[in-house]
Amino acid sequence: MKMKYSNKKNFTYSAVNEFTTKKATKNNCTKNVFLILLTFILIAQYGVCQQSTSSQKGNFGLSASSMSNADGYGVQYLPAVYYKKNRSSYFIAPIIQKQKINVSGVQLNYEYTFLAEGEADAKRLELFCFATGLYQNKALLGKQALSNESMANPEYIGNPSQLHFKSVEAYAGFGLRIKLFKNVKWVNSIGGGGYGSFNFPGNLYYANHNLGLFLKTGISIDLKN
Repeated sequence: MKMKYSNKKNFTYSAVNEFTTKKATKNNCTKNVFLILLTFILIAQYGVCQQSTSSQKGNFGLSASSMSNADGYGVQYLPAVYYKKNRSSYFIAPIIQKQKINVSGVQLNYEYTFLAEGEADAKRLELFCFATGLYQNKALLGKQALSNESMANPEYIGNPSQLHFKSVEAYAGFGLRIKLFKNVKWVNSIGGGGYGSFNFPGNLYYANHNLGLFLKTGISIDLKN
């Protein structure tokens, strides 16, 4: 009877410790995502304040990019429309996964140019910082994540390739624009951030939140008035 009580007591302590560890990890992830989102808001607000002091007319543009980040959803395409005024650019784009050409969500992106073409002997080059937020509504795991899942979790009952994930993501970093033609630029950016999934199914090797790199490359075209 005493041994039974001792085992029950140990099990209770173990369950409490496991719950506490999971809760702490979740809180840390939430805190990191919050800080990245706060950075996004502050950078965007700074850009708005900068624009309010100038009467320069803005213009629209188009861009086509591909990105890879920490979410494990593989390569994703971003055909975007943007509005550019002074040193600030605002983008909105659907997120299209390379795998199955799945339209999985939407991206909002802000860029602030701190070194424009012609400044400090920067010929045909522009340097900028960016903050981007993504909402994924029905994302699929990418090929690498599926491969990792099959090797690390062979006992999983079900088909991970059929699972759809909802998540929010936030990243910030720096980038370089290279002028190719009059209104055409090659744009590359690198940064860091993370994601958190809302509807994460249990018993997966894939993590429901993570931090990592953000990489993006593409072409932008200014539509001059």
